[in-house]
Order: sequence, then C-alpha cells, then structure tokens
Amino acid sequence: MDKLNIISGIKQYRSEVDTNFHMPGHKGKHGILDEIGNNLNFYDITETLGTDNLHYPTGFLKDAMNYVSKSYGAKRSYMVVNGTSCGIISAIMACTNPGDKIIVQRDCHKSVYNACILGDLKLYYLYPEFNKKYGLNFSISLEKLEQMLIDNPDVKMVVLTYPTFYGICFDVKKAAEIVHKYGKILMIDEAHGSHLHFCKDLLPPSAESSGADIVTQSTHKTLPCMTQGSILHVCSDRVDMANIESMLRMLQTTSPSYILMASIENAVHWMNQYGEERLKRNIEVFKKRTLELRNMGINVLEDDFIISEGCYDFDATRAVISMSELGITGTELQEILRYKYKIQMEFADLQYTVGYITATDEIEDIDRLFDAVKEIYLEESKSKEKREIIQIEPFPQLQHERKMRKAFYAVNELIDMDEAIGRTSAEFIIPYPPGIPLVCPGEIIQQETVDYVKVMLENSINVNGVNKYNQVRVVK
Repeated sequence: MDKLNIISGIKQYRSEVDTNFHMPGHKGKHGILDEIGNNLNFYDITETLGTDNLHYPTGFLKDAMNYVSKSYGAKRSYMVVNGTSCGIISAIMACTNPGDKIIVQRDCHKSVYNACILGDLKLYYLYPEFNKKYGLNFSISLEKLEQMLIDNPDVKMVVLTYPTFYGICFDVKKAAEIVHKYGKILMIDEAHGSHLHFCKDLLPPSAESSGADIVTQSTHKTLPCMTQGSILHVCSDRVDMANIESMLRMLQTTSPSYILMASIENAVHWMNQYGEERLKRNIEVFKKRTLELRNMGINVLEDDFIISEGCYDFDATRAVISMSELGITGTELQEILRYKYKIQMEFADLQYTVGYITATDEIEDIDRLFDAVKEIYLEESKSKEKREIIQIEPFPQLQHERKMRKAFYAVNELIDMDEAIGRTSAEFIIPYPPGIPLVCPGEIIQQETVDYVKVMLENSINVNGVNKYNQVRVVK
C-alpha cells in the first residue's frame, strides 16, 4: 500500500472545502474537542477495573448519563455509540412484541423500517402532507393521526420524525396528547433536533419537553459531538426501561468507544455553557440574511413563510435553499457551492440544497454561504436559458403490503428497473442522504417510482438499492 487511503482522502477533502454546513456539528473546528482530539490514544480505553461498563454502568459512565438526563430533563438518558439507528431500533423493539402493529410517519428514516423487519411488526403509514407548489413534504396531519388511532385500536405505538431533514415541525405537544388519549406510546425520532433544547426562545420546542415518551437524538448532527454519538431519552413511565436496556445491550457493541462517549458528554456540557448564546447569535444572522435573499426572489425557507403555508413551525438553524425558478436543481446548486466557492452543504435533492447551521459556526461562515448564494443567483439570473424542474410527489404511489419481513428474507432476483414495475421489492430503494425510503421491502414497485428514480439518477442523486446497471432486487 503506497498510502493511507482514508487519511489521504480526508486530507484531500479538507484541502478542497473551506466552509462546511454538514454534520458532524463540531464542523471540524479547533478548541471544541481539543481535550479529546489532541490525545485520542490516551482516552481510547476499554472496560476494566476503574473504567466502568456502558451496559451495566455504576461509575463515571452512569454519572455522565445522569448529567445528560438532567440537562435535557429526561427521566433517564442512554448514550448510544452505534448511532441513532441503533437507538431507534432498540426503542421500537423494546416497546413491541413480534406481530404488533405500529403507526409510522412515512417519510421516516430507514432504521424505523429496519426495526419493523427485525421485530416482525406490521405498519400503518401516516403520510406527510405534500406541498406541490414548493415540492416539499410540509408536515403531518394530526387529525389523520387521531383517526388512524381510532380505526386501529390495537396499535402499540406511534413513531414520528421531528424535525424533518428540512427543518419542518408539527405540534409535537398536541401529537403527544392525542397519542396518550388512546393509551399508546409516542416515540419521536429527533435525530435532527438535539439542539432545540438549548435555544427555547427562538426554536421549536424539544420533543423531550413536550410529552414524548421516547426521544432519540443524533448529537453528532447538530451538537459538537463526534460522528456516531447519539442519545436515547426515556421521558415517561409508559416505557419499560428494563426492556430498553436489554435491547441496547443486545444491539450495541460490547466494545463501546470511550472517545465517543466522552464526546457526547463534552458536547452537552459545551452546549450548556455556550449553546444558547451562540445559537441566538447565529439564528439572528441567519434570519436577517434569509430575508435579504427572499426579498431578492431567492427561495430560502424561513419560519414565517413556512407557517403561512400551513406548517406548525420551522427549525431556524436549517438552511434550505432553492433556485428551481432559474432551472437550477438542488444538486447543481450544491455542486456550484462546492467547486466554485469551497462550501459543502449536507445534501441536495431535485429542488433544494440543505445545510446545518450549528452553535459552532461563526458569523463569517453564515455570511460566506449567503454571499455565495446571492452571487450565484445574480449571475444565473442573466441567463435566458431556463428549464423546468420536474416536481414529483415522493410517496403517493406506495402500496402498503404489510409483508416487509417476509419480502426481506424471501428468495429474490436482480432485474432491470423497468421490468420491476408491478413486482414486489425485496429491498429498500432509498435516496441517500437523507435515507428516507421510496420503496420498502414488500411494497409493489410502480411506474411513478421508477420514473422518479430515473430523474434522481439523471441529476446525480445517489439512490441506494439501484445498482450501476439500473437493476433492483425483487421477490422471485
């Protein structure tokens, strides 16, 4: 081997990007993780006398989790070092038995569906409300949620996403009241919202303070925590903590990284000290610059606009930008920012490019992004060549087969995507990021789905489950 490939690759990436608006939330900035990062080997230990044990904590790990729990106001908090996916799967399986029924928000993360496969659960989909004008899933209908609970009294729990990848929020407190009215457990995937707690005045309320029974958070996304560090909060007596702990012991590694655990606690501690002040400062700058661009005609999402369109609330740390009216796709805008301005966003779809603004960003970082977007818009506005961007609703065609586990384990075959229309999918078809399945195992692949995937591939959007030959795996 001529070189260390990963280290070389990371160094190359760092040389190409000056400013990033993607996770992890520490943004690679100096000073936040220096105590850990400057001496990794020193902190890289294992379970032995005096170092505690994540699965049966009695010492400083227990103290750390108690500190996190107290900080968030949770009944109990667990460090999760296998990422939030592990926390989500553990929580769902801890609250259900094989064959149970659950309601899930259809635009949830793939880990929710993985839990249903592993736990042999039956799903009822709560579809988001799609806004055709702006090409976004704006929110869920709490009226529809309540009707689903009325129609399906044997449902065990409800799993919702808050905020979405785009920063969209529903009334989580009202949702909790509805779910509890019918005696069910409410779990919130708050992977993108671990920062909400630290800026109550300017951000939507956190799920853990609004009545949710279980909350899972990706601290590495919006807090200054190392990648893979996450938290699972238990917030009510409706949840059997013994079951939660049993599932975490089953699904988490038996060799947890003390570096990761230290970074989780460090991130919460740092946010307790500096989070509110820095978030307020950054949100004020972000809102000011957003209104400036919106007055120019650039579509940058902001809370007043989102609320006027019927949404309950919006996470004002999410930069969601579109130039589709100029015929520029989200992926094209992302590439211009990356290769011309050395600014890397979190992800892009056909219409929007999305970035995280965290407490670790500086004002000049935010200004750099908005100055670049302004310059791109003014330059591209001069062009007479405009093209229409196809707006497709992501989920209207999906059929709920309730055979997810059976299809996942069934004998399958790879066939051309066009030939798969009408066949039962044997695996997920997922644009990644954000990791929201277009098709799940057990669902019928339809023409609209294939057309949508083709448009995404043509626009350089990675779609997992479709190989380089445009083949997909279906039940044989």
